[in-house]
Amino acid sequence: MMIFVMTRLLLLLPALLFSSCATCWRGGEPLRPTELASLHALAKDFSQAKNIKVYHGLAHPKRDQKIYAEQLRTLPHEAFQGFEFHRQPAKVSPELVRAIVDLYCDPTSHQALASPKTTCAGFHPDYALVWSDARGRRVLQICYGCHEWKYFGPGGFLHTDINEPAYDEKITKWLPPLL
Repeated sequence: MMIFVMTRLLLLLPALLFSSCATCWRGGEPLRPTELASLHALAKDFSQAKNIKVYHGLAHPKRDQKIYAEQLRTLPHEAFQGFEFHRQPAKVSPELVRAIVDLYCDPTSHQALASPKTTCAGFHPDYALVWSDARGRRVLQICYGCHEWKYFGPGGFLHTDINEPAYDEKITKWLPPLL
């Protein structure tokens, strides 16, 4: 009898482990109500943005340590929210900037932040959209390695995943990854 019970428990173990992991990784989930409310507020703010500049991030400081160190030493750079970017903005048309802003403001281009992520070397933005007004500076960071959006502004912070269609079919084609 004891062997029968132990065998049954062992058969249940994978199901129990799988169900417990469902709470630690949420890939593909839509935004929760609080994230949606934040995104709606940010969309209003974005609609009033003027003179948005797009900046290329420097090399990844963990994955490309030597290149990153060389860039810090030789290139003019500027920090936005803890990450270094080329000081000179990228040449991006106003129409493309508007398309990126519209994509970001579309709730369907977001997913709830999934973690842990094992395919990237840690969040490091490839691009940043930056603008300011009388209330302060805003920064939208876009990380291709993690497939994430990270917004910082006077009203707070929003960190979400970029959904697959927005990532694969739009943003990485509009702003190609730097080699």
